[in-house]
Amino acid sequence: MADSIYFKDIFLSTIYDAKSKRIRVRPKEGQKVPVLWVSCSRKQRSQMQLGTVFRTDVKLINTGKRKPYLAATKKIIGQLSLF
Repeated sequence: MADSIYFKDIFLSTIYDAKSKRIRVRPKEGQKVPVLWVSCSRKQRSQMQLGTVFRTDVKLINTGKRKPYLAATKKIIGQLSLF
């Protein structure tokens, strides 16, 4: 089993994904983290307006059974803006 890869203090933003027709989360560009979808609780996503930028720690998930993605920690470190 491979070691887990964690990224600390990553800036994320909420966006609308037309394909899935729901609010999703992605890292902001320009950071040392892959730009992948971020898994976080539906409750957290629904509490934030589209375009909200916030900061949290994430973990890279790559099981080989599906596309790699990032998993947010349960605690959001801070909300930075609404757009």
